[in-house]
Amino acid sequence: MLNVQFYKVHNHLTDEDIVVPRIVNQQSLDFNALCEYLADGSTVTAADVAAVMKQIEMRLPLVLGLNAKVVCSPEGLTFRPKVTGSMTQSQLKAKLQARLEADPTLDIDVNRALTVSDLSISDLTAEIAIELPKKWQERFQTKVEFKRVNKGQADDTENSSGEETGSTETPGGGDEPIPGGNTGGDEPIPGGN
Repeated sequence: MLNVQFYKVHNHLTDEDIVVPRIVNQQSLDFNALCEYLADGSTVTAADVAAVMKQIEMRLPLVLGLNAKVVCSPEGLTFRPKVTGSMTQSQLKAKLQARLEADPTLDIDVNRALTVSDLSISDLTAEIAIELPKKWQERFQTKVEFKRVNKGQADDTENSSGEETGSTETPGGGDEPIPGGNTGGDEPIPGGN
């Protein structure tokens, strides 16, 4: 059962309010409990599962560091290297102004246009991306049930004491980005229970 809470945020790109859900009250399953759960009903022990997981923990980053995509399940769970980092015009200006303040003898145009060479290796961060198989998404969607907490509409003024539950399938896997969403400060929808 996924507990979801609804929030109203302002989308500054479209200049309109939008209501979005978030999962709340997530529970934790620690490493030992996960190993016991994975071993349950199989021919391996929790210690065997833990040993394999620890090997993955140690060796997977090294393999990914060789620019490899690693498929870790028969259905295609994939780990791959990912790089992030960016430079905006305002960030460039601040960077150039800081260099000029540190050494006023430099001839620096702080208002020059941004170029691709302004993004440097030091601005980048290496990360690990996980690609879930489509079958996993479909299997999860058919099993998940939602429970709505703090329920209400964006324009509600009265409290609502009921609970709303249901099995729902989210089109497209539920990870569609909301343009400009969540940029204007979150506020829970009034009328929550």
